[in-house]
Amino acid sequence: MRRFYYRHSRGVTEVVVGRGVNYSDYVERPVVVIEEGLRNPLPGAPALVLRGGESVKSLDVLTQVYQFLHDAEADRSSTLVAVGGGALLDLATFAAGTYMRGIRLVQVPTTLLAMVDAALGGKGAVDWGPVKNLVGVFHQPAAVLSDLEWISSLPQRIYVSAFAEVVKYGVALDGDFYEWLMRNVDPLLGRSEAELEEAVFRSLRLKAAVVEADEFEERGIRQVLNVGHTVGHALERVLGLLHGEAVSLGIVAELRLWAKLGYLAERYAEEVRALLAAFGLPTEVKADREQVEAAKSLVRYDKKRRGDYIYVPVVVRPGRWFLERLRPGEVAGAVEYVLS
Repeated sequence: MRRFYYRHSRGVTEVVVGRGVNYSDYVERPVVVIEEGLRNPLPGAPALVLRGGESVKSLDVLTQVYQFLHDAEADRSSTLVAVGGGALLDLATFAAGTYMRGIRLVQVPTTLLAMVDAALGGKGAVDWGPVKNLVGVFHQPAAVLSDLEWISSLPQRIYVSAFAEVVKYGVALDGDFYEWLMRNVDPLLGRSEAELEEAVFRSLRLKAAVVEADEFEERGIRQVLNVGHTVGHALERVLGLLHGEAVSLGIVAELRLWAKLGYLAERYAEEVRALLAAFGLPTEVKADREQVEAAKSLVRYDKKRRGDYIYVPVVVRPGRWFLERLRPGEVAGAVEYVLS
């Protein structure tokens, strides 16, 4: 079992990565929101079972969670324990951050993608209309418990999709981690426990450092976590892809744009594309013209837009980046770079 702590405005979050977590060590007066089909790690605690997937991030489902908390007599001394994938954790973060102006939250991610991304960072959101994560809140968890036992039963497609976010950390934040990933594709795809624990732990340490430096996205530093997401979110909504699959396409599209603009050497853009492909992630996609235009429209109105510009993190080489402002149409045009 490996652990570390990161500091934020609400105090300190404990992050645990390993196998066989004792969940009762981390909660008092638990109430559980859990994804359908999963075992409750805190039997006996009041539980609300919800479907997983992006559809759970709606105002209607959020109201169900509020009703559940009310019926369970949850108060400021209760702990909301969220057990599931990234979408459910996003919803639970929003609920915990707004119910009674904030109750204690413990995240129990059950997919690899949720472990390396959604569970840590304190961002909760629901979707509104066609726009992903439009309504949101910052609310840091007291603990993130990444128990690798959940990983063993994941379908391969769901498991593999997480490596888009893992590759993102290496590409944007840590050249050494990027090189390590290139050397360890096979054991990671084979779910080797030692390499998997290392990948999850290093990914979370990198994300936590960014969150500590810019918890509320006020300094521009946290924007680096959006590498691949401006284009990726649009493709996810239009084509119905898994989040990681869409982020993989977004990384390829955005790095090709940076190469075209002269910020990144072409060889790095191709090397990253090849690494994503080695993990079995999509690097090109079929879409008709109507879908392409719909994706471009979503990019133009991305929530990172400020007036006439979208602020995007530009990678210049693995582990190095800067924040640039570009015209929305220029970023939207990157969608074309991943069309087969």
